[in-house]
Amino acid sequence: MIETFENNIIHMIEEFTRTQNEILHQVARHVVDHIEQGGTFFAVGTGHSHMVGEEFYARAGGLACIQLIAPMELTLGEHPLKSTQIERIGEYAKVIISQYKISKGDIVLISSHSGRNALPIELALLLKDMGVHTIAFTSLKHSQTVTSRHQSGLRLFEVCDEVIDNCGVMGDALMEIDGVKGKMGSSSSIMGMYMAQCLSMLIAEEMTKRNIEVPVFLSANVDEGDQWNDQLMKTYYHI
Repeated sequence: MIETFENNIIHMIEEFTRTQNEILHQVARHVVDHIEQGGTFFAVGTGHSHMVGEEFYARAGGLACIQLIAPMELTLGEHPLKSTQIERIGEYAKVIISQYKISKGDIVLISSHSGRNALPIELALLLKDMGVHTIAFTSLKHSQTVTSRHQSGLRLFEVCDEVIDNCGVMGDALMEIDGVKGKMGSSSSIMGMYMAQCLSMLIAEEMTKRNIEVPVFLSANVDEGDQWNDQLMKTYYHI
């Protein structure tokens, strides 16, 4: 069973690399365009997708020029159902925009496997009206087969400026286990982490092409890590 799951994930990564390479490079260029013009790159996700945003943020090998949007209510840290309920409340998008001071010229990556819930869709729509560039991390196979929970009837891939497909399946989970109701072995977190790392490296590569200094965190568990990271924290997060 483990070997089958491994093969499924490998196949998904290969499909992603084959089909999403061009859009990844395009998005990386657009992110650096906005950074060069003084904009901020934000990453956000709800439910388990918040982990994709965290993969970009304040970690070894990660870029310091990325801001995370992950209030506790969008994660599973307080209650297992709270984020599920809030991601269906479109009006909460206005709170996020206000609290994180997102403004015209910024660029926001929104991660949602299903792409059907009201909050991420409303967020993308409001941001576009503000002149903010939006990117979706989503599953087209899933999203194209479900209805939207947003009043517009639109799904995330239909409202974002650029869409990167995680090549995941309907329902996320891949594996049928004998005697178990429902599938197991979800792929969206694995793929989301992989996507975040790929995009981060392409952004860094694009920055070097433009002779922009690339601010990359070291591991806090190497001898020189704390000193280096403290300087990045002061420069980019003002802490």
